[in-house]
Amino acid sequence: MADDLVFASVTGAPVDPCTLSHAFGRMVKKAGLPGVRFHDLRHTFASLMLLKNVSPKVISEALGHSSVAFTLDTYSHLLSGMQKSAFDLLDEVLPAGVSRKNNVKLTADFK
Repeated sequence: MADDLVFASVTGAPVDPCTLSHAFGRMVKKAGLPGVRFHDLRHTFASLMLLKNVSPKVISEALGHSSVAFTLDTYSHLLSGMQKSAFDLLDEVLPAGVSRKNNVKLTADFK
């Protein structure tokens, strides 16, 4: 169910966020990953989903953001790399001799 708790006590009550953060901090330290915060897991989730071309709307809803625009603004640093990948893919499907590298010249020829 969408409203089920991710972290609950044995009685089913919500776990106090401070308790969860401290426990996570101890696990991170023990794993030798200094500087990793519990909240970083949200960023990892969103980043991986964007890189796998999951709809920003779906990601925004999963994170509980107020808008897709907020999600895209927050993770816009990933989009430039995704744009390059999209253009590289375009180069693969265009006929031989036509690529994004010479699109400027092609556009100029039609003016």
